[in-house]
Amino acid sequence: MNRFRWISLFLWIALLFSPVRLFAAGPERIRNVVTEVVNQEVVVSADLIEGFNKEIIDDIQDGIPKDFYYYLLLKRKQKSWFDEEILAKTLRYTVKYDTLKKKYTVIQRDGEHVVENTIDSLEAMRRMVSHIDHIRIAPIHILKSRFRYYVSVKSQMKAAKLPLYLDYFLFFIPFLELDTPWANSEIISLAKGESVPASVMALRGATPSDRIGFTK
Repeated sequence: MNRFRWISLFLWIALLFSPVRLFAAGPERIRNVVTEVVNQEVVVSADLIEGFNKEIIDDIQDGIPKDFYYYLLLKRKQKSWFDEEILAKTLRYTVKYDTLKKKYTVIQRDGEHVVENTIDSLEAMRRMVSHIDHIRIAPIHILKSRFRYYVSVKSQMKAAKLPLYLDYFLFFIPFLELDTPWANSEIISLAKGESVPASVMALRGATPSDRIGFTK
């Protein structure tokens, strides 16, 4: 029993002073979740706010790669039960810094689609990684007009490597350097016969015959 108490005390102190967080809860947030219809696809844009703390920036500039994950869920509203998850997608940004060339490489992975960019400044890299832009999540034809849908977004980054004393005891527990709450878009409604201005439809890449409305 005494041994168990000493181990528990050690782990509590280690967690208290560790630079990584267990089930992190910090100031980072997802904002401005916007859904649109472009070329008969529901697309999502969103911003990550305060996603780069000093420790993350220091690690990147020391040459430690970082993976930022965005999780997107298309959900259907249900009155008397939990909202139903229809589709899920994961978007991944990998950030690497070349300490000799003083340049950042950002690799964006969306399924099999991979885009790589080389960036000179920290601020430009931060802007790129902190925004997802028109990410396709679902074809519009799978949505039924009698239901109401929305998209939830969150972001996470797992710790690249735990201190040895934590890795030995807590290898099975997910440590996170970044973990936002879920943020929801406005409701996507597909009401039949609902009139939507042609100018709005054009902006969203659809035609008036689609009868797609975006409501709160």
